[in-house]
Amino acid sequence: MKENELKEACGIIGIYDLDKNDISKKIYYGLLALQHRGQESCGIAVSNSESNENDIIYYKDKGLVSQVFDKEKISNLKGNLGVGHVRYSTTGSSTKENAQPLVLNYIKGTLAVAHNGNLVNTDNLKNKLKRDGAIFHTTTDSEVIAYYIAKQRVKTKSIEEAILKTMKIIKGAYSLIVVSPEKLIGVRDPYGFKPLCLGKKNNSYVLASETCALDTIDATFIRNIDPGEIVTITKDGITSNKENSISESRRGRCIFEYIYFAREDSYLDGISVYNSRIKAGMLLAKDFYVDADIVVGVPESGNTAAKGY
Repeated sequence: MKENELKEACGIIGIYDLDKNDISKKIYYGLLALQHRGQESCGIAVSNSESNENDIIYYKDKGLVSQVFDKEKISNLKGNLGVGHVRYSTTGSSTKENAQPLVLNYIKGTLAVAHNGNLVNTDNLKNKLKRDGAIFHTTTDSEVIAYYIAKQRVKTKSIEEAILKTMKIIKGAYSLIVVSPEKLIGVRDPYGFKPLCLGKKNNSYVLASETCALDTIDATFIRNIDPGEIVTITKDGITSNKENSISESRRGRCIFEYIYFAREDSYLDGISVYNSRIKAGMLLAKDFYVDADIVVGVPESGNTAAKGY
């Protein structure tokens, strides 16, 4: 597939354990559940929310989750706040440099950003940053988002305000998980193209692309992040900002999430992916009936639709 063709599936998961337990192993298992969303590269970034140094340590590389991470690498990622990513290249080539999460060290501290989606104004935004002296280490639109958040943060009172201003600049389909020293933040584009949900296990909060990741680590689903919403999780609880939300009549969903991207045991915005594929196959049979003995789903994600047909 050519580099400039749009491919929008990536998987993201973030966890904040308020009891200060290490969460890298949970992120690892969550990424295994999201492996279908990206097989090119993966990474985990963690932080200790109680540390005065506020450092974010990370490891990422090309390959499957089970190939990139072993017990030693996971044990070295100690922290109670973190984010993980599996990549299926969208904007930018498939290289180690383009693996996520992206970790930034800037004047206000450190940030880790994981992104699922694709921007439509990347070139314009990137050129503006270059003219201001920015130096890029990747060819992804995710780095553009991270740069703008950091740039806005210098001029704002909080990371949430910086994200809010960034959302007014970037255009496209995206779900983001941002880790700052003491916050886990989930962001969904105003149209709601890319999925993101919230769950909880004991005293840990979880953000993930799909509910199957919550199931894998035995977390309970709480709700979906609304289109345009910024959800912030701190030791003091959960806050929400919907300033960038738009009317429901203008919102949309990526139909390919239900057809192909998502795992069929997931629920996206309250809709069963399995049931949606069964129904899609039934509707296809009504519109294009064929008197046949066998119906075959290709690739494997088509099996459920074939059953419905």
